[in-house]
Amino acid sequence: MTSKLGDWTLELRPIRADDEALWLTLMKEMSWATRYKRGARRVEDLRPQDVRQAVAPDPVSEMALVALATRAGEARMVGVARAVQRDGTWEFALVVLDEWQRRGVGRRLMHALLRALQERSARCVEGDVLASNRNMLDFVQRLGFRIAPHPESRSLKRVTRDIAPPGSAP
Repeated sequence: MTSKLGDWTLELRPIRADDEALWLTLMKEMSWATRYKRGARRVEDLRPQDVRQAVAPDPVSEMALVALATRAGEARMVGVARAVQRDGTWEFALVVLDEWQRRGVGRRLMHALLRALQERSARCVEGDVLASNRNMLDFVQRLGFRIAPHPESRSLKRVTRDIAPPGSAP
């Protein structure tokens, strides 16, 4: 899916093994605050197998969609939405570079991720969000997620959303 965002062209697509350099650049460009709120590790702490797994998810139990922004031949990865199946439930994660936040990138990625999960006949998606991350909690609430206390930590919230059956709107 491709759309315009200012003078950038934004493409949403599944992550590919040849996205390694773009993904590493995204990780390097992430601010400390964004990294903390998303539980992301520092690039220096990543092992080669971490990078390979990030760009080549298991096609049965994982998926990752990227937002690529292109302008004048320059391509940048500006966001990633992931889902991993654990015990029959899909757990999601989302990151958007700071300068691209509040421009619709996260919303577009999440809608695409929900559609992809719907195509896999997923029934529910959930995630853990820092209780102090008001922006993310407001964002997922607008997407129809329920917010509840986390069963194991007071510093987290558990966000959950049912997924409509295939053929209906996500």
